[in-house]
Amino acid sequence: MAASGVGQMVGSLETGAMGLLHDAQLDYYGKRVAAAAQNNTVAVWDITDGQQRPAGTLSGHEGPIWKVAWAHPKFGSLLATSSYDMKIIVWKEVPAMSGHWQIAYMDSSHSASVNDVQFCPWEFGLRLACASSDGSVSVLTYGADQQWYRTSFQAHAGGANTVSWMPAPKSARNGSDISAPVMRLVTGGCDAAVSIWKCDAENWTQEMPPLPPVHSDWVRAVAWRPDSEASVVASGSWDKTVVIWTQEMEGQPWRQACKLDIGSKVESLSWSVTGGLLAVSVGSEGDAVLFKEGQDGRYEKVGEVAESGYTEVASSIFGFGGPVPNAVAGSAPAVEFGQAPATQPPPAQAEAAAEAAQQQQSVMDAFGM
Repeated sequence: MAASGVGQMVGSLETGAMGLLHDAQLDYYGKRVAAAAQNNTVAVWDITDGQQRPAGTLSGHEGPIWKVAWAHPKFGSLLATSSYDMKIIVWKEVPAMSGHWQIAYMDSSHSASVNDVQFCPWEFGLRLACASSDGSVSVLTYGADQQWYRTSFQAHAGGANTVSWMPAPKSARNGSDISAPVMRLVTGGCDAAVSIWKCDAENWTQEMPPLPPVHSDWVRAVAWRPDSEASVVASGSWDKTVVIWTQEMEGQPWRQACKLDIGSKVESLSWSVTGGLLAVSVGSEGDAVLFKEGQDGRYEKVGEVAESGYTEVASSIFGFGGPVPNAVAGSAPAVEFGQAPATQPPPAQAEAAAEAAQQQQSVMDAFGM
C-alpha cells in the first residue's frame, strides 16, 4: 500500500476583491498567472521568486469571464478570454512584461455564451479554438498577412462546453516532417457527447465513426493527453464520471479504455506535462483528485488536492511498504531548517517517509508546482 502523506501549500493569490473565480492559468514558463472572475475582469500577476506582483488588469468584457488561455511565448505575450457576453478577446501586452495590455482582436460572432478557449500547439501556428452555448465551435487563425480569420462548425446540440487540441506529432516537433501537421480537436457538449474533429484545408469535419455515447449528462471537460503517440483523450461529465478514450491509429475507431467513478460533478481536467497523471477538478470548491496510469493500463487515484495542500492516497501502483508516522497535518513536531529533530525515526520508517516525500514532490513537479 502507498504511504499517506500531506503536502504543503506553496503559494496563494489574494483574489478577494475579484469575487468568484472561474478560471486561473499559468503561462508557459510558470512565472505568471491569469485569473478570470465573475466581476468581468481578468487579473494578471507575476509570481516569480515566490512573490505576488500585479502585472495587469484586463477590462473589456460585459459579463462574467469563464476561461482564460495563454498563447505560446513564441507569439509574444498574448492572452485569450471568453465570456458570457458572447465575446472572445485576444489581449496583447505592449511592450512585453510591462503590465500594459491592449485588445489585439475581438470576435463577437457567437450568439450565446462562449464557454471555453484554447490556443493550439505552436507547431500549428497561432490559432484559437472556442466553444459556445450556441452549439458551434469557432477557430480564429492569425494569418501571414497579420489579419485574423474565422471558421466555425456546428458541434453539439444544446451547446458546446469544452474544447481541447491534439498535441503536435513528434515528427512535427523535431522538424523531420516537412508536411503540415494534421490538426484535430476534441469537444464536449450539453448533448452528453464527445466528438473528434479534423481539419482539411481549413474545413473542419467530424471523424467517423463517432465516439459511442457513454455519458448521461453534460460533458464539462475534455483533455487530449500530451505525450502519447496513440491518441488518448479524457472526458469528464456532470454524471460524476471520467472516461479515458484511446485510438491506436488515426482512422481506427475510438474505444473506451476505462471509466472512473469520481463521486462528484466533474468541472475540469488537466494532464501532467508527461501525461502520466490526470487531475480532475470537482464540485464548486475547486478540489481535485489525481489519477495515475498503471502498467496494466488501469487508472488509480493517488492523491487529492484541496486548499490545505496535496494529500497522497493509498494505491497499489506505487507499493510503498507501509504508513508513514506523523503523516497527518499538524501531527509532526515543527523543526527549523538546519536543525535536527529531537528523535530520529527508525531506519525503515525514515526510508518510507523519504520515499513518500519524493513521490509527493514528483507529483507536484509533473504539474509544474
